[in-house]
Amino acid sequence: MPVKLVVSRPRPLSAPLSRKDDAEIIPSSCQACGAACGADWAKRDGVGVLVHRTGEPCPVAVPFVWETGAPVTSVAVAA
Repeated sequence: MPVKLVVSRPRPLSAPLSRKDDAEIIPSSCQACGAACGADWAKRDGVGVLVHRTGEPCPVAVPFVWETGAPVTSVAVAA
């Protein structure tokens, strides 16, 4: 049985105009060590590591098994 959608607005809402100087870019910090470089989770050889956006692994974050999330205590992670 087809469904008839009820329209509550006569026209779609418009998005606000965006200008480049309307936004303030605030760099994020690393979740583990607080360095002002930002960080992303990455999978390296089956191990999850927190990698700074400079490409270096975070020296404080604990690596983990990617599939299970279990912490790994002693792993040599290649940069």
